[in-house]
Amino acid sequence: MADSIKVVALGGLDESGRDCYVVEINDDIFVFDCGLSFPDKSTPGIDYFIPNDDYLVENKDRLKAYILTHGHDENIGGILYLYNQAPAPIYCTNATKTILLAEAEFTHVKVPKFNFVIIEPSSTQVIAGHTFQFFQTAHNAPKSFGVALETDRGNIVYTSDFIVDYTVDDPDYYFDLNKLSSIAEKGTLLLMTESKGANGHGYCSPHHKLTSVIEKYFTNNDNRIFIALFYQNLFRITEVFNLCKTHHKKIYPYDAFTRRFLDILFKENSTMPIKKEDLLSKEDLLRARQRDVVVLMLGQGDELYSSIISLAKHENEDKRVVLTKDDTFIVAAIPNPSFESIATRTIDYLYRAGCEVVWPAKKKVISMHAEQDDLKLMLSLLRPKYYLPVRGSYVNLMHNAKLALSMGIGLNHSNVFILDNGTQLVFNEDKVQLLSNINNRIHAWPTMVDGLGYIKEGEELVDDRKKLSVDGVTILAATVSKSKHKIIAGPDCQMRGFVFAKDAEPILKSISNIFVEEINNILVLPNFNFDFEPYYEEIEERIKKWIRRENGREPLVMLDVIVID
Repeated sequence: MADSIKVVALGGLDESGRDCYVVEINDDIFVFDCGLSFPDKSTPGIDYFIPNDDYLVENKDRLKAYILTHGHDENIGGILYLYNQAPAPIYCTNATKTILLAEAEFTHVKVPKFNFVIIEPSSTQVIAGHTFQFFQTAHNAPKSFGVALETDRGNIVYTSDFIVDYTVDDPDYYFDLNKLSSIAEKGTLLLMTESKGANGHGYCSPHHKLTSVIEKYFTNNDNRIFIALFYQNLFRITEVFNLCKTHHKKIYPYDAFTRRFLDILFKENSTMPIKKEDLLSKEDLLRARQRDVVVLMLGQGDELYSSIISLAKHENEDKRVVLTKDDTFIVAAIPNPSFESIATRTIDYLYRAGCEVVWPAKKKVISMHAEQDDLKLMLSLLRPKYYLPVRGSYVNLMHNAKLALSMGIGLNHSNVFILDNGTQLVFNEDKVQLLSNINNRIHAWPTMVDGLGYIKEGEELVDDRKKLSVDGVTILAATVSKSKHKIIAGPDCQMRGFVFAKDAEPILKSISNIFVEEINNILVLPNFNFDFEPYYEEIEERIKKWIRRENGREPLVMLDVIVID
């Protein structure tokens, strides 16, 4: 009897990040990546989106492994929050493990009791009786890999992020074409490739390299150099290290975050071109010649840009480091769409500071993601029977699908799929079915993470926060004595964000009167048991209507009636 196969995405389709792909073979479940994505302005107060874990928790007895392909938060960040609810062995490289634990430290997340199985990026593993072939890929995270899961119908291949690059001499970023070719010999049932760069023409390489764009600033330059990078882009950090070594520059870690991450990096990777002892200490910074100094700023997302803005405004903590008109500042942290607004604002502040600003254009230095010729090579080599573009916005998924249709390798509209998160792709006998997620068979709505923890159903919370940011808030509280059957303290009314202080007194008095009137009406109800909570919604609605009628706003209303004795 042929293997029963099901593939479903819990995240990563029609979005940037939150990659999480569930592959089921008979009764066994394997999860390829478990990442997070970043919010935009439409979700105030939310730190991250992570995959919904309902399906994994419901089937955790069948969950055999997580396979984390490389150390980027889009691929690994979600597992910090999901693992305790649905544990299973984690197969990853030592580099990915190091970055995952560093991310937990930097975000102050309590590390679950992970069960790591450390593998080499090109290797073979048997997990729960199933054979997995891993093949190393070139990406900007070290030791990244794709995975091929063997079935009796052919391989299910998930490339994760990759580019085709034969010029890399660093073994951490080697593209193992030989291993991939041997995998292709068995035949590919389903190929899942990334789509983030699918609208780009040609090969990604060599346009992903930063060195050729910024090296002139390291040569015959008397200026001190600042350079800002995302800490998980280790390929570009290595490029900067090589430039510093070649041109005899000394690196000064800008802040405690940068110094701590470099400590971790040097401890785990002995092949780095720069060693820990080559770094400038705080005491040596002012003694070194300006032309010899490279100030390295590392960070994550908007936190890095905020740090640059503080420096440009002279509001940074370390007063040894002052940005002047004689400095050169290279912003090598190319923003994703979520951070374009703050990145643009950051560049503006740097220009105001008077320094020479270098912001490499996206066309000159592109992200290390497969472009059309990279994808064509993967498609022509593996020649899949079915094709599933993953990892990217809808427009990028479409670019990827159309490219596959144009290849002339037997792919057409009946075997190339563009799916939504939660839609199941099911292989039974000789049939392929698509089971839509209309009836929520598999919950794929993202779980939201804020400073207090993670929220399964966050739509209402986000709506409240939006209302708070636009219309403000009214908070009313009172204390009721159970023995005296009346209000004995309050009401206390606080209003923020929807009325000027000089106009507040009459509104405050009217709202308080409505609140008192409603409480008194409730107290005279027959058989009342002093539980006010069921009546809150009705009271809130009356107060909102009154405020809306008076000044057109509709603030968030919060009530609290405290019952004593």
